[in-house]
Amino acid sequence: MKLRIHGNDVRLRLNQAEVAQFSKTGWLEEVVEFGPGASLSFAIESLSNLPGPRAVFHSNSLRIQLPRGVADDWITTDRVGISAEQPLANGKQLAIVVEKDFKCIHSEHPDPDAYPNPLQEAGKER
Repeated sequence: MKLRIHGNDVRLRLNQAEVAQFSKTGWLEEVVEFGPGASLSFAIESLSNLPGPRAVFHSNSLRIQLPRGVADDWITTDRVGISAEQPLANGKQLAIVVEKDFKCIHSEHPDPDAYPNPLQEAGKER
């Protein structure tokens, strides 16, 4: 699972194996270790009683939470992503995006579990 943060935009990308695991357990987590006692965890989870996607950050842990129905639809269809905006106390918005990770066309480190890139399949390149 890849985490990308840019300003008030949080994005998770999952490959096919990660989506399969998430579909079985409703939970997937990664941890980045920075040194002794210093780490950041990020996770995606589905919850049945949630009205919409949201991000929760507590104790060096970021959790992207999805309503179970939204997560199930994303897992079982061609739908590429889920996006939502979460209002913040300061009047700003946090953009939340969860996507299926496509194979990079130009990559030195290909991910064999990434989803086929539609541009590559059509013989096109960016």
